[in-house]
Amino acid sequence: MKGQINMLFTPKPQHTKILLGIFGIAAVAGIAIFINTKTGNDTQTVVSDKSLSVEELQQEMSRIAQYEFEHGCVEKNERGQDVFCGESKEKVDAAEARYNAAVKASTMPESATAKADAEAIKKFMGDTAFEVEYSRSQSPANFSVGVLTKLSDQGDERIDTPQAWKRTVNIYRATKEIEGTCQVYEYEVYPKTHDIVEVRVVYPENYQGKCTKGDLFSPKIPEAKIKEVGQSYLKNLGLEQSLTVTPVDDMSRWQWKWQDTNYKLPEGVVGRSAVDSKPTIRLFISSAGKLLQYNNTVALFEN
Repeated sequence: MKGQINMLFTPKPQHTKILLGIFGIAAVAGIAIFINTKTGNDTQTVVSDKSLSVEELQQEMSRIAQYEFEHGCVEKNERGQDVFCGESKEKVDAAEARYNAAVKASTMPESATAKADAEAIKKFMGDTAFEVEYSRSQSPANFSVGVLTKLSDQGDERIDTPQAWKRTVNIYRATKEIEGTCQVYEYEVYPKTHDIVEVRVVYPENYQGKCTKGDLFSPKIPEAKIKEVGQSYLKNLGLEQSLTVTPVDDMSRWQWKWQDTNYKLPEGVVGRSAVDSKPTIRLFISSAGKLLQYNNTVALFEN
């Protein structure tokens, strides 16, 4: 008998109903899945979401996914991962859609803020017709400054973020796939300044776990062209800082980077990522001339 899935859902990240974990099971659908050995004959319950809170919709989504994993349709994708299929996938997708809609409604920024955020993204992309959709608001993915507590001698630790260092970003997704791929760009925008603090590559919500298109690293283009692409993004941003460009990963990526090396965090707090210890700007372009990632934590340090 299959084990029980205890799920912790986060708002609307990569949507693929892939089950991930110790048993090769599930989910990049914004679902972190933990599996234990408890089993049972729980029945599937679907409740109307009209009067349910976000937390209750999360619990409902977990119940449905648990039931379908135990009793429904699960198959292998091309990577050997278990994914929901058939009616099971439809039910899990519907439950997640209800949850995501509630999260989106509860965090939706004011129209003026969303418009300013979208304009910043269009400027970055160099495309006045570029379209994005609001996804959610949450803490930045790569900015966690706080008080470090060591929990064990095995390296376990925890960071508690003081109120003064808490930040919230609005997250938007491109409505069209990156050319030649099955992926889209996702943007974190700091609403206080409308600065883009991160751009990353994710799968769209309707991704089925199978891609017959290309990737972000082929076909390769000459070094001069790669640098031209990178410089065009930097020009769109109008940055005052001077970034150094270097190849990384055997020239499969090129990185433009600036960091305020003189900056020191206040006594008692630390940053744990490559971009939250000091104000940092990074841009990565692939060997095919495609944008891979962008980080700019300057505004997060200043405000």
